[in-house]
Amino acid sequence: MKPRVAVILRCKRFHFVYQLQALLGEYIDFTSYSLEEGIHSYINCDLALTPSNEVVGLVKQYLMPSTEIIVVRRTVSKNAWEKINKIPAGTKVLVVNTYWEMSVQTIAVLYELGLYQFEFIPYDHTVNNYEGIEYAITPNEVDLVPESIQYITDIGSRLVDVSTIFDMLNKLNLVNAETKHVLFQHMNEMIPLSPGFVTMFKQFYDTKENFEQLVNMITYGVITFDTTNQITMYNQKAFDFFAHKISIRLNQTLDALFYDIADSSIVRAERLTDEVFILYGHAYIVNKNVLLSKGETVGGILTLQKSAKENKDNFKIQRSSAAKGYTAKYNFSDILGNNSALKKTIELAQKAASTEHDILIEGESGVGKELFAQSIHNYSKRSQGPFVAFNCAALSGSLLESELFGYEEGAFTGANKNGRQGLFETANQGTIFLDEIAEISQKTQAKLLRVLQERELIRVGGTKIIPIDVRIITATNQDLYKRMNKKKFRMDLYFRLNVINIKVEPLRSRKDDIPFLIQSFLQENHIKSDIPQNIMQRLLSYNWPGNIRELKNCLYSMTSLSDSFSQQSLPAHILTYGEKERIQMQADVSEWGDLVEIKAILRILENAYENQSYIGRKKIAEQLLQQGIFSTEQSVRTILKNMELKNLILMKQGRGGTRITDKGRAFLQIEAN
Repeated sequence: MKPRVAVILRCKRFHFVYQLQALLGEYIDFTSYSLEEGIHSYINCDLALTPSNEVVGLVKQYLMPSTEIIVVRRTVSKNAWEKINKIPAGTKVLVVNTYWEMSVQTIAVLYELGLYQFEFIPYDHTVNNYEGIEYAITPNEVDLVPESIQYITDIGSRLVDVSTIFDMLNKLNLVNAETKHVLFQHMNEMIPLSPGFVTMFKQFYDTKENFEQLVNMITYGVITFDTTNQITMYNQKAFDFFAHKISIRLNQTLDALFYDIADSSIVRAERLTDEVFILYGHAYIVNKNVLLSKGETVGGILTLQKSAKENKDNFKIQRSSAAKGYTAKYNFSDILGNNSALKKTIELAQKAASTEHDILIEGESGVGKELFAQSIHNYSKRSQGPFVAFNCAALSGSLLESELFGYEEGAFTGANKNGRQGLFETANQGTIFLDEIAEISQKTQAKLLRVLQERELIRVGGTKIIPIDVRIITATNQDLYKRMNKKKFRMDLYFRLNVINIKVEPLRSRKDDIPFLIQSFLQENHIKSDIPQNIMQRLLSYNWPGNIRELKNCLYSMTSLSDSFSQQSLPAHILTYGEKERIQMQADVSEWGDLVEIKAILRILENAYENQSYIGRKKIAEQLLQQGIFSTEQSVRTILKNMELKNLILMKQGRGGTRITDKGRAFLQIEAN
C-alpha cells in the first residue's frame, strides 16, 4: 500500500498538488484539504505538507499526534527564469499572486534565486493605483494583474523544489533507484533554491550507488545503521535472508527487524565477533562493529552469514528454551504513548530491569502488564536467557504445582512416565512471569514462598532438591494488599514478591494517548481512512474498562465491518455510553441555571485550562457577553458556586481564579456527543 500524504492549503487552489501527483503519484497517495472549505476529520496520514509556516499552526489540530509536517519550498522553472531575465535590470516589477502573503512568498523565492537586479512590489488587491509600474510577474494569475500594467510575464505555476521532494521521500523511506531518477528529471526542469544541495546530492548518490553495487557483490548480508539504530543501508543478500519473514527497509530500527529474537544482544551489543544466533528459524554467524568518522561514532555495521549445520545444532542445544518459544518479543519501544505518567512508569521499569530484584506489576486487565514484563526481561542482564510466561488462573491445585515445579515419574495418574521439569526449571538463568498471581491457593502460596526464599525447589512426587537461578515477575489485576489484609494472600509471600512495585495506569487516566494509539494502530494495519471529529470525540469520552485491549478490539471491529469510520461502525455499548449520565447531569444543572449559559462558562474555563491560566468572574462575564449571553458578575458567581458543589469546577480565593475539573470536562464531552 502506498504511503498517504496530506496536502493542506488555505484555499482550494491545488496547482502544486497536481504537480506532486504527476511527479510521484506512482509511489505516494496525495490527498488535498482546504482550510477555507473546512476540515471535519482527524487526518490519518504518513506525512503532511503545507505551503507556509503560517499554515502549520492552523493544521496541527486536524492531524494525528505524531504526524510530521513539511513546509513546501517552491521555485521557478528554467523557462520562467529565462522570461524574468528578459525584463530590463533596475525595473520596478509588480508580483501578482492570489493573496498579498503569497505575493510576498513569491518575491522571497525570486530574491533567494539571486534576482536582485529588480525591485519587486507585492500586489495588494486593496490598492488601486500602481502608477509608474509597467512590468508584472505572475504565477498563472493573469486575471488579477491591474489593467494599468503594460508588460505581463506569466511564469506559470511555481515548481516544488527538489529539497522538499527529497525530504518527503526520505521521511517516507522511498529513496530508491526509481525515485532518484524522478528527482534527477525534476532537477533538469527547475532552478533549484539551493544549487549546492543539488551538486552534493548528485555526487553523494553517484558515490553511494558505486558503494551499493560493491556491497551487493558480497556473498553475506550487510546492514549499516546510525547512532539511533536506524538502518541506513543493506545489501541484496540481507534482504533475501529476511524476505520470507519480515520486510527490511531503510530507517527501520534494529529492534523492529529483530523483534522476534530471543537474544537481544544482537541489538544491544556494540561489538560481536562470530556469534551464532537463531534468526527466524535459521542459524547465522553475526559480526557487529562501530562505524567511525573523524574519530566519532556515527553508527555501526552488522554482517550475517548462514551458519554450518553443526554450529546450528550446537546452538540449538545451548538455546533449547529459546527454540521452544520461551522468548520475550517486546521491548520498551513497543510501549506506546506520550503521557507523562506512562513515561515515568517506563523509567521505573527500566531501573528495575537493571536490578535482580523480584517485581510485582499491578494494573487492570488490558493495560499491558505482560508487555512490561517482557520489556523488563529484554532490558535486563538475563535477556539472553528464557522468558517463561504463565497464567496462574489457568490451572489449580496439584495441576498448577506440577506445571510450575515439575513432577517425577508416577507422581499422579496420567503423569508422563519419565516425569517432567516445571516452568521454574525451564526459566533457569532467565525470567518467569506469573500473571494473575492472586488466584493461587494458600497451599501453592506456601510452596512458592519456599522457592523465592531458597531459590530451590522439589518436584511433585520427588525428593531431590533442585537449585534454580530465576528472576520472578508477577502481575495481578486485583488489589493484592487488600487480599493480604483479608487473609486471602500470605503476608510473607506478598512482601517477597513486592520488592519492586510497578503500577500501570488504566487508559482512562491517560486519554491524551488515545489519538496516538489510534494512529499507531492504523499505521500498523495500513489503514488510511480519516477519523471524523465526532467519532474521535466518542472514543475520547468513553471510559475504556478493558483498556488498550478493548481499544484495539474496537478499532479491529470498526475497520473490519466498514470502509470508513462512522457512527454505525461504533460498537453499540460505546455508541450509547454516557446517555444516562448526560440526561441525569442535564436534569441536575437545569435546577440551578440555564444549560446554554452553564456550558458556555465551562467552555471558557476549559480554554483557560488548556492555556494553563486561571480566570475570574469578571472576565467570564465579559466573555459571555461577547458570545451574546448577558450575565452579571453576581449571576456568574451563583452559577460557579453551584458548579463547585457538583465538582464541575475548582474555585480559589483572590487572584487564583476558577478552573474546570475532570468532571467538568467530562460533562462537556458527554454534551458534545
